[in-house]
Amino acid sequence: MKNILWELFEGRYDITPNPSAEQQELWKKICVELDKVQGVFGDEWIDRLLELEGAQAERQMFQCYQAGFRLGAQLMLEALGT
Repeated sequence: MKNILWELFEGRYDITPNPSAEQQELWKKICVELDKVQGVFGDEWIDRLLELEGAQAERQMFQCYQAGFRLGAQLMLEALGT
């Protein structure tokens, strides 16, 4: 049996969903368009854009994770009648 607490403690519990076929297709289309933009604005500009987008996406994912964790805790408290 999996011990989720141990996996969380060790940093091995991954909640990242696998991308769907639709998401993969959208990513391919985005890459085609980014290649066009990169041709116009250059490598440094596109690298900075992707860096900023990555930082924003990471923050958003953390906020979703945090909200899910809080919801789980609230559900447990409610189940215990607190």
